Amino acid sequence: MVRREAFIRKIHELGYTYKDTAKRVYLYRLRGGTRYIPVPMADLLTDEYVMSQLGQAGCSPEDIQSFLASAKS
Repeated sequence: MVRREAFIRKIHELGYTYKDTAKRVYLYRLRGGTRYIPVPMADLLTDEYVMSQLGQAGCSPEDIQSFLASAKS
């Protein structure tokens, strides 16, 4: 499990900024684009969710694994 704050810091590095709040998620949008990442309001996010969203955001598998390792330490 990854803390939501760590995941948000990572997507900020990728160029995503806070846009809006929906029913149970925060919406982050890529600057200058139309891509969105929904971030659940839960304090802990599953590894599968984090890997999926970072992969869609353009991170390489090596970057994702290193982020997961650092986020859990």
